[in-house]
Amino acid sequence: MFTKTVFYYLRKSSFIVGLFLYTLVDGATLSAQYAVSDGLDSIEAIFHIKYEIPKDFKDLNTVQSWKPNKSSPGGTFCYVFESKDKQCRVLYNVFPAYPECTCYTRDKIYRELKSVLDTDDFILNDYLHILSVNEAQARFNADSVFFYNVPTVAFNMGAEIFTHCTRMFITKPNKPVLDFVWYFTDEGKKKEKKYLQKISKRIWYNDSDWDVDDQRWEAWMKKHFEELTNKN
Repeated sequence: MFTKTVFYYLRKSSFIVGLFLYTLVDGATLSAQYAVSDGLDSIEAIFHIKYEIPKDFKDLNTVQSWKPNKSSPGGTFCYVFESKDKQCRVLYNVFPAYPECTCYTRDKIYRELKSVLDTDDFILNDYLHILSVNEAQARFNADSVFFYNVPTVAFNMGAEIFTHCTRMFITKPNKPVLDFVWYFTDEGKKKEKKYLQKISKRIWYNDSDWDVDDQRWEAWMKKHFEELTNKN
């Protein structure tokens, strides 16, 4: 099932890319072998999306596999940033979702919650918070922004102080889906809205005419995997 999911989201990618993703997403924390800032810059160059470090956050120069709970079959590969007061961490997805999967964002959220709650007996809208269209446009030049609180925190970086978790998805038609994981201490949770503002206009869909280039997309992903798995 997981292998099918990998190749669904990487429809045009080669077998080797899917194999790398299958191997990595279930792993522990890895130390990035290249500057994370270079990775963020390349995302802007390829996808025409500003993808900058949150204001007043520190780049931990680390990549981390995240999944809804320990028993989930797959996960999301992320860059990790920490607030100066160490009360919040945010994880950026290294590989934005393929644009044609945008309409499946709610389904992805549903599947994550189903995994976390270990049941399908729930109403999705009871867990979702959605920004107004005006706020989504003002903060990210996006059409929709979804949040949900993750009931169970499983952050395997030895950071037991993080006791709260929020998932965030930013979408715009015909653009890659951007998703994030926010972690808070008990004290940090009280300032959640303040931290969430730290990526406003740091994450931004540029208005340029952009269309997915399958070959360039695949070449970029291969290059990223090679860099992330190079431990020499």
